[in-house]
Amino acid sequence: MDSLSPIVESAIATMSEKERLVFKSEYDRRKRDKGLMIVLAVIFPIQLFLLRRVGLGLAFWLTGWGALFWWIIEWFLTSRRVDECNEEIATEIARDIKIMM
Repeated sequence: MDSLSPIVESAIATMSEKERLVFKSEYDRRKRDKGLMIVLAVIFPIQLFLLRRVGLGLAFWLTGWGALFWWIIEWFLTSRRVDECNEEIATEIARDIKIMM
Protein backbone atom coordinates (compact mmCIF):
# COMPACT_ATOMS: atom_id res chain seq x y z
CA MET A 1 0.00 0.00 0.00
CA ASP A 2 0.98 3.60 -0.45
CA SER A 3 2.44 5.45 2.48
CA LEU A 4 -0.46 6.60 4.62
CA SER A 5 -0.68 9.10 7.42
CA PRO A 6 0.25 7.96 10.93
CA ILE A 7 -3.40 8.29 11.97
CA VAL A 8 -4.59 5.85 9.29
CA GLU A 9 -1.66 3.50 9.93
CA SER A 10 -2.46 3.40 13.66
CA ALA A 11 -6.13 2.72 12.86
CA ILE A 12 -5.10 -0.16 10.59
CA ALA A 13 -2.80 -1.54 13.30
CA THR A 14 -5.76 -1.84 15.68
CA MET A 15 -7.94 -3.67 13.13
CA SER A 16 -8.50 -7.40 13.05
CA GLU A 17 -7.12 -9.40 10.14
CA LYS A 18 -10.57 -9.47 8.50
CA GLU A 19 -10.90 -5.69 8.84
CA ARG A 20 -7.43 -5.18 7.35
CA LEU A 21 -8.36 -7.34 4.36
CA VAL A 22 -11.55 -5.36 3.88
CA PHE A 23 -9.58 -2.09 4.16
CA LYS A 24 -6.96 -3.20 1.64
CA SER A 25 -9.55 -4.49 -0.81
CA GLU A 26 -11.65 -1.32 -0.62
CA TYR A 27 -8.60 0.97 -0.75
CA ASP A 28 -7.21 -0.81 -3.81
CA ARG A 29 -10.59 -0.47 -5.50
CA ARG A 30 -11.10 3.24 -4.75
CA LYS A 31 -7.61 4.79 -4.80
CA ARG A 32 -6.56 6.96 -7.71
CA ASP A 33 -3.64 5.97 -9.93
CA LYS A 34 -1.01 8.71 -10.00
CA GLY A 35 0.25 7.90 -13.50
CA LEU A 36 -3.23 7.94 -15.01
CA MET A 37 -4.12 11.23 -13.32
CA ILE A 38 -0.93 12.88 -14.63
CA VAL A 39 -1.65 11.62 -18.16
CA LEU A 40 -5.19 13.01 -17.88
CA ALA A 41 -3.80 16.33 -16.63
CA VAL A 42 -1.66 16.59 -19.75
CA ILE A 43 -4.00 15.19 -22.43
CA PHE A 44 -7.55 15.90 -21.26
CA PRO A 45 -7.60 17.75 -17.95
CA ILE A 46 -10.50 16.21 -16.05
CA GLN A 47 -8.32 15.01 -13.18
CA LEU A 48 -9.61 17.65 -10.76
CA PHE A 49 -13.11 16.19 -10.98
CA LEU A 50 -11.78 12.66 -10.48
CA LEU A 51 -9.76 13.84 -7.47
CA ARG A 52 -12.87 15.24 -5.75
CA ARG A 53 -11.99 18.88 -6.46
CA VAL A 54 -15.17 19.75 -8.37
CA GLY A 55 -15.16 23.48 -7.55
CA LEU A 56 -11.54 23.79 -8.59
CA GLY A 57 -12.28 21.77 -11.73
CA LEU A 58 -15.14 24.09 -12.67
CA ALA A 59 -12.95 27.15 -12.11
CA PHE A 60 -10.25 25.53 -14.24
CA TRP A 61 -12.61 24.94 -17.14
CA LEU A 62 -14.46 28.26 -16.85
CA THR A 63 -11.19 30.21 -17.06
CA GLY A 64 -10.20 28.45 -20.28
CA TRP A 65 -7.78 26.18 -18.42
CA GLY A 66 -6.45 29.20 -16.59
CA ALA A 67 -5.39 30.80 -19.87
CA LEU A 68 -3.28 27.66 -20.39
CA PHE A 69 -0.89 28.74 -17.63
CA TRP A 70 -2.85 26.88 -14.96
CA TRP A 71 -2.99 23.83 -17.26
CA ILE A 72 0.80 23.56 -17.28
CA ILE A 73 0.99 24.12 -13.50
CA GLU A 74 -1.50 21.27 -13.04
CA TRP A 75 1.00 18.83 -14.57
CA PHE A 76 3.17 19.37 -11.51
CA LEU A 77 0.45 19.72 -8.87
CA THR A 78 -1.46 16.57 -9.83
CA SER A 79 0.93 14.17 -8.11
CA ARG A 80 0.44 15.85 -4.73
CA ARG A 81 -3.32 16.08 -5.28
CA VAL A 82 -3.49 12.33 -5.96
CA ASP A 83 -1.66 11.66 -2.69
CA GLU A 84 -4.10 13.92 -0.82
CA CYS A 85 -7.12 12.28 -2.44
CA ASN A 86 -5.83 8.79 -1.65
CA GLU A 87 -5.24 9.87 1.95
CA GLU A 88 -8.83 11.10 2.19
CA ILE A 89 -10.07 7.82 0.74
CA ALA A 90 -8.00 5.78 3.23
CA THR A 91 -9.30 7.87 6.13
CA GLU A 92 -12.90 7.40 5.02
CA ILE A 93 -12.49 3.66 4.64
CA ALA A 94 -10.84 3.30 8.06
CA ARG A 95 -13.61 5.38 9.63
CA ASP A 96 -16.33 3.36 7.91
CA ILE A 97 -14.79 0.05 8.99
CA LYS A 98 -14.67 1.23 12.61
CA ILE A 99 -18.36 2.22 12.41
CA MET A 100 -19.56 -0.91 10.59
CA MET A 101 -17.64 -3.61 12.40
